[in-house]
Amino acid sequence: MKFLQEDLLHHLQREEFAELYASLIRRSYSKGAFICHPTNDANRIFIIARGRARAYLGYEDKEFNLGILSKGDIYTTHTRAYVQALDEMEILITDAMTFRRKMLGDPEVAKSMVGVLGSMLSAAFQIIEGLAFKDVNSRLATLLAGEAANHGITNANGEIIIQIDLSVEQIAGLLGSTRQTVSTLLNDLSRQGLIKRLDRGRFLICNLQGLEAIAAPTL
Repeated sequence: MKFLQEDLLHHLQREEFAELYASLIRRSYSKGAFICHPTNDANRIFIIARGRARAYLGYEDKEFNLGILSKGDIYTTHTRAYVQALDEMEILITDAMTFRRKMLGDPEVAKSMVGVLGSMLSAAFQIIEGLAFKDVNSRLATLLAGEAANHGITNANGEIIIQIDLSVEQIAGLLGSTRQTVSTLLNDLSRQGLIKRLDRGRFLICNLQGLEAIAAPTL
């Protein structure tokens, strides 16, 4: 569930970017800790070195999930989003001015940052579309079908294996629903022969077209 298809961290470890990489400070966070939140005044750039974090918007008792940041993804603390560690994790961080100055000679890093911003904008539109046109079942089908299309591995039977690496409760958080509701819907999709739950966070997509039909918004 990465924002970027490439691993930016791997890119920065190349010899020609040693100066930029050296400017990054390594920090560790425990599971559940907040890397940043809307009240932060600091304007810093960070890259995920290990683990995963959830980026989401919060208003009163509601949460709107933007997605999961994982190894190689880049983000900034200067947004209105919360970023919370899903695992024990490490980040590489520096202030935005330093990063901006050192990346001027590296168009690939700039391109990657634009890619993240594009992914975040796409996620925001998906949230709006989901809230306006889709019920939870459709949002769940959209998530599974999207993972199958973008990151799935096809087996010898033509079925697609996806590795989400999230608990049912975490998936429910991404969908703006409850654990009980998502668990029931996953069981329904399984009974319909569309998916099989292999183990925690791993699914076999037996009928991608069927999932995509459920995912399509009803206007």
